[in-house]
Amino acid sequence: MKIEKMERVAVAVRDMDKAAPFFEELLGVRFDPVIESPELGMSGRYSAEGLELVAGTEGSVIDKFIDGRGQGVFCVVFKVTDMDAAISHFAGKGLKPVNDVTFGAMREVAFHPRDSFGLQIVLAEYNAVHPATYAALGK
Repeated sequence: MKIEKMERVAVAVRDMDKAAPFFEELLGVRFDPVIESPELGMSGRYSAEGLELVAGTEGSVIDKFIDGRGQGVFCVVFKVTDMDAAISHFAGKGLKPVNDVTFGAMREVAFHPRDSFGLQIVLAEYNAVHPATYAALGK
């Protein structure tokens, strides 16, 4: 199993409308528009630099995380090229998936932090498109 790269760090926040400008001004990053996942009760915003803001509706995983631990690092996401091989590798190390979701063409699998020294690890698998392709397409 090979990790392709550290994809991003997700920060759980209560109010994305307050958090996004704070981090933009503090770090000089810019966040993409909000992506909503009503079925998961969460929304997120990505920055090109690898910071993601996530917020949840009442009772969601994000909401429960913030209630228990406060706002802050929710998970670290690593990009993999073969999700099934990565899950098998993690299982061999005693980690079990707690969530397996697909957003468009991206699959993400989360592992409980109790099995990895308090760090929630999420694996992401998707076909990468060069940033110049997005720019040429006006995205």
